[in-house]
Amino acid sequence: MPTNPRGTDLTWPALLAHWTQFAQSSLALPKTAEGDRWRAAVPAIIGLQAVTFALGDLDRLADGAGGERALALDKSDLLIRKHAAELHDLWRGEPLHAELATLIDDARAALAAARDGGMEWRVADDRLIAEHPADLVAALLSAGFRGDLMLPAPGYTLFKSCPAAFARAPLGATPEDDVLEVVARFLGGVGEPQRVPGPRQVYRQFDFAKGGPVRDVVVPMNATLPAGQPLLVPAIQGGEAVPVSLPPRRLEELADLPVVFEDGNG
Repeated sequence: MPTNPRGTDLTWPALLAHWTQFAQSSLALPKTAEGDRWRAAVPAIIGLQAVTFALGDLDRLADGAGGERALALDKSDLLIRKHAAELHDLWRGEPLHAELATLIDDARAALAAARDGGMEWRVADDRLIAEHPADLVAALLSAGFRGDLMLPAPGYTLFKSCPAAFARAPLGATPEDDVLEVVARFLGGVGEPQRVPGPRQVYRQFDFAKGGPVRDVVVPMNATLPAGQPLLVPAIQGGEAVPVSLPPRRLEELADLPVVFEDGNG
């Protein structure tokens, strides 16, 4: 039975050592139908873990978001499908072992994160109110940024720990450092950007019996979206400017609201 080394920060040599040890230990499996099946599964198991690890390291490719990244994503997709099919064939007619299902799910999640992920800024001060991003958008596009950018709706208050912005280069690559620096300067009052699997939206939820907003709920954009007022807006999509509404004439005056992360990654 394999052990899944993900969940800890592993270096490539450490992961290789883990796979080597696992492959060697598989030789000691009994010469039975079940033992033969696990031995036959070793290449697919190692292949899935190799793809998962490599997908987390795509930003080290020489051409960033160019052809090498696209090729790596396509090849990773093919390899995941191939290795998953091999494991399902070995356990045909039976439920796939939980550890093997986890390896497949991890690889698929790593592929999705490599394609859709990017850098997220979160509010570090007690609150943040962003200005209209017209000048920022113009500067980024003139500098050649061709990715996606989400920013706070101008004039609305975001509270501490709340996601404030998300940026990614084409094909999910991490934007260049100068892009990250310009966005951080525009926002002000945010922490260092962190890589996330995909953009998240913030919904302000209201209880009118209590007189107004009661909390801000953070959910992944690909999740079922809750009721409420979205607080982040697209400013650039695919290297094209997206119209952003002007801030309200009167700024809202709010007491601090709790920020709730429905994905558990608060």
